Amino acid sequence: MTLDTAIHRFLQDASVGSTYTRRTYRSALNRFRMYAQEQGIDPEVAQVTVLNVDLLLNFATWLLNEQYAHKRTMQTYLSGVMSFVRFLFVRDLWQISPKDMSRLTEGIQRLRRNQKPPALVPHPPPLKEIQKLVEAARAVQVEVGDDRGELIKCRNVSIMETLLSTGLRVGELVKVLRKDLDSRDHSLWIRGKRGVERQVFFSAEAWDVTQRYLKLREPLDLARTRSVGNLPLYCRHDLGAGPRMRGLTTQTVQGVIRKLAHVARLEDRGITPHALRHYFGTRIYQVTGDLAVTQTAMGHTSPVTTRIYAKLNDRAVRDAHKKAFPSGK
Repeated sequence: MTLDTAIHRFLQDASVGSTYTRRTYRSALNRFRMYAQEQGIDPEVAQVTVLNVDLLLNFATWLLNEQYAHKRTMQTYLSGVMSFVRFLFVRDLWQISPKDMSRLTEGIQRLRRNQKPPALVPHPPPLKEIQKLVEAARAVQVEVGDDRGELIKCRNVSIMETLLSTGLRVGELVKVLRKDLDSRDHSLWIRGKRGVERQVFFSAEAWDVTQRYLKLREPLDLARTRSVGNLPLYCRHDLGAGPRMRGLTTQTVQGVIRKLAHVARLEDRGITPHALRHYFGTRIYQVTGDLAVTQTAMGHTSPVTTRIYAKLNDRAVRDAHKKAFPSGK
């Protein structure tokens, strides 16, 4: 089996992970193909037997010295390549001795430790910027009789309010169906990363505008032969959507937030749907001071990920600075 055939088979296998994971691994393996070609290996012709420990470990050196890869990028690429070779090994498509596999695993672990990127500290938008975004969404002018424009406006306000009050990842948001909504406590259950389920709650504003959006959409939903409950919570309403109720993509939602940021004159702030999730996490921790509650609300699998919100709320440095420089002196 050639390298290219093996890579294609790996990326097509459902067990590899989500669409996003496979897309990330594709980027890693495309870079590995470039590296192999520079080593005189043609992936279209070379068999998987060409893979060996030194070739795989030296990929990291090539990324650093030749590609000037960021540490975080290198970690991602190494993860993709290791998933690929494990896939081949488990399916008996690539032979390697236990000793060499041990050397490869230990070498990759050592590289990851030595090149571990610094922890990212999120910088959520301040409340004033959040308010400007919501105001921009609500202030969109729609001509009288423009039902499509009114639907899009109401949908976008709902998206903003929902992201802010639920902390949903954008990838989770676009997967929500109408039947997932629970009117009893204005919530929904979502399955997030690694299959972790959690219940998220809507604010009063988010719930009300979402119900208004669905009410406006009702004639379109009822015209479909598909069960209304199985329709996406958020749909396209542009002219190119056609008669079907097509769900939004993550890119569409990102575009909505980007356009609202432009209207609110906040385009230079780099506000994204994930920044709104950071705002949610920060608010939950500020109110509760409880990392466990924040972890559950965010759907994190590890408390280590949640600790960044404790860092953001640490007032010790701020208080010390005020004492050292009273009145700004």
